Amino acid sequence: MLPSIASLALLIASASAHLLPPSEHTQETLQGPVQDEDYHIPTIHESTVMARRIMHLSSISTLITTFPAPSLHSILSGNASDDEQLTTWENRPPEMAGSPIGLMEYYADCEPASGNPTLLAINIASPYKNYAAGSNISMHIRWWPTQTNSYLSSLFSSSREEEDIPTPHTPAALPRFSLHGRLEPISAADLARHVVPACFMAAHPDSALWQPGNDIHTSQYMRFVVEHIYWFGGFGDRARIGWLPVDEWRSVTRAEVEAMRLPGEEKRRKGWGGRDWL
Repeated sequence: MLPSIASLALLIASASAHLLPPSEHTQETLQGPVQDEDYHIPTIHESTVMARRIMHLSSISTLITTFPAPSLHSILSGNASDDEQLTTWENRPPEMAGSPIGLMEYYADCEPASGNPTLLAINIASPYKNYAAGSNISMHIRWWPTQTNSYLSSLFSSSREEEDIPTPHTPAALPRFSLHGRLEPISAADLARHVVPACFMAAHPDSALWQPGNDIHTSQYMRFVVEHIYWFGGFGDRARIGWLPVDEWRSVTRAEVEAMRLPGEEKRRKGWGGRDWL
């Protein structure tokens, strides 16, 4: 049976919207029409609380920096052994100067009152060498509660748990965000006050091998001081997408983070996200 004229018109209109140049896209063509007028798109504050909960429950990020100019190729770490190994191992092409690189990095939420994630920086690692050479730095964190690449079972499931997932349960529909800011060494007083080494090793037991004072590489605890937050909450017809105010980020309370639930998250978790709020 041939498609109706109305169906063809709808297909053509949809295709035309995707062919528009970026400058001619409207909010509706980018995000799609809202089918359910009663659907609640999270407010800026609610989105910020969601981001803070993701940061607390997750512990793996991607650090993004850019390579320095060739003249800054060798960054002294203060450790002669590190510098010698760097010269031996790294053979970066000169044309990589200014090119961004993103690498997986452990972090932990050890200073939650501030909203600044904690990093255990190995001086010889690319993100920290690039940052020392003058690169900007950003941190990408995403929410991915269940390792599945299909949501067909969710569409036909009648279970209560599946009904509570407000979007198709795929990575594209789940929230993620990017933090932009600067690195700052954590003082000995703050390390003790926030029990930072114990907090970090609770999230990453294997990091015991590269704690400060190890015999292999120079390392130190650093905080990622958050200055800007870009939030991508999921599909645009049901989630907020855009910049979040840093004042909102810093003002989020423990109670708000505890009360928040993310798409696909279990109703009840043991304790405070599996870790104490130190």
